[in-house]
Amino acid sequence: MKFSVSLGDFQKAIFRVLPAIPPKSTLPVLEHIHCTLINNSLSMIASDQEMTISTSFECHVESEGSVLIPARKLNELIKSLGSEGTVEIDISPNLDLTFTTAAGKFTMKGMNSVDYPMQPVFPEGETALFSSTDIMKIANKAMFAVSDDEYRPAMTGVLFQFRGNRVLGVATDSYRLARVTINASNLPEDLDVIIPSRAMEILRKVDSDVLMSVTRTHARFSLNNTTIITRIIDERFPPYENVIPADNDKTAIVNQRELVNVIRRVALFTSSSSRQIKISLEPNILHVHGEDDESGSIADESIACEFYGAEHFEIGFNHKYLEEALQQLAIDGNTMIRFSFSSANKATLIEPEPGNNELLILVMPVRLN
Repeated sequence: MKFSVSLGDFQKAIFRVLPAIPPKSTLPVLEHIHCTLINNSLSMIASDQEMTISTSFECHVESEGSVLIPARKLNELIKSLGSEGTVEIDISPNLDLTFTTAAGKFTMKGMNSVDYPMQPVFPEGETALFSSTDIMKIANKAMFAVSDDEYRPAMTGVLFQFRGNRVLGVATDSYRLARVTINASNLPEDLDVIIPSRAMEILRKVDSDVLMSVTRTHARFSLNNTTIITRIIDERFPPYENVIPADNDKTAIVNQRELVNVIRRVALFTSSSSRQIKISLEPNILHVHGEDDESGSIADESIACEFYGAEHFEIGFNHKYLEEALQQLAIDGNTMIRFSFSSANKATLIEPEPGNNELLILVMPVRLN
């Protein structure tokens, strides 16, 4: 086997498949990338048996075949060579892989491709076509609320709820909840599927439309020359609709960027364990207070706001959770957001102002000390 390839194209392809390489596997072959050369094309597959990513691109092939290349060593080598120029790869019968550039030569050991687990054929399933903007919106706006609690597997991914002419992307860790609504046509009528966070991370940045296919056990995302297949989370997502309040009677409208900056400053003076801040609201002012009893630090800062529904209202938050929620609503420096409250111990809703029903965020308060 022998081929030459652009370093820039090779880097991009390795970057695309690398998320499917396990940190450490009991099967050494899974720490390799399956590479196949045929018809002046290089196809690459990486898998940890929960998620599989494949991609292909054109290159100059002198002799065809397939081989397993150590993923991380390959990535470090190609990354260190830069993105300009080409590299020639020669694979000997005993699977020595020699990489030759204009300035040097590097040799590593490969493995026989027959040792790689067979990749099953993905069956036909229900499909949905997303624009790159829509799928990135779901991934980027919902992922901050995904749980990392392995004992609550249903919440370690993003729920896709297909309802004919719209799809809802929902994530929650029980402290926060994000719901993204995308209006589209030709979607499945009544389908719920939970996509693991690892696959959603890849969809945060795509450069083409994405075709999503879903079966009883797996989901596939196809874009350009890359395919991602992931096992879905076969659990019941919590009935999140029950925790979205419908009777919040107090409203505050405030500039998103100004509030985030205030929270960041006040947070410097709070307890590193509780991360607690207090927000006090009056008709024309929002006041943020933080303190740390151990160090004696105290911070207070106020900004203008519009507040309706009460003369005075106080509520506590974990500043990290609140800041992360607010960051999802950023559009530009003039973005206004709307809080709606009921009481100091019930969920707070945060939405863009004016509202467009595309993004709803819920943050649970904390009990004030």
